Amino acid sequence: MAKSEVWRTVILSSLCELIILTVVAIILMIFFPAYLIYILLGVICVLILYFSIKYLIYKPVFNKPARELRDDLIAQEGVAVTDLAPRGQVKLRNEVWSARTISGTILYGTKVKVVELDGIQLIVEPLQKLNGRA
Repeated sequence: MAKSEVWRTVILSSLCELIILTVVAIILMIFFPAYLIYILLGVICVLILYFSIKYLIYKPVFNKPARELRDDLIAQEGVAVTDLAPRGQVKLRNEVWSARTISGTILYGTKVKVVELDGIQLIVEPLQKLNGRA
C-alpha cells in the first residue's frame, strides 16, 4: 500500500472514530447532565489514549524509508532454474523471478547476475561472460 493510501486510511478511520466518540459523548451529556464533568474528563482521557495508541501503531509505517526494488536487485547473483532463450526463470534470494537475457541463451543451473530491471522482469547475463570481459 502506498504511503498516500495509508495516510488516507488513517485519517478517514480517525475521523469516523472521533465522530462516533463525539456523538456518544453528546448523548451521555443529554441523558446524564449531572455527570457532565466526568463525561468530559472521560472523553479527554479516551482521546489521549486513542491518539497515543494510533501513534504507536502507525509510527513504524511512516518512519520506514521507501526502498526502490531496483536498488536491491541490480548486481545481485542468482541461478537460472530454467533455460533462458531468451526468457525463463531465475532463482534470486530464495525467490523465483521471471527473467530474460539479451545475450543469447543461458542454460539451466548457470549462475547469473542481474544487470537491469524491466518492470518486474529481471534482465540477466551469465556470470562467466561478465567475468570474461573484465
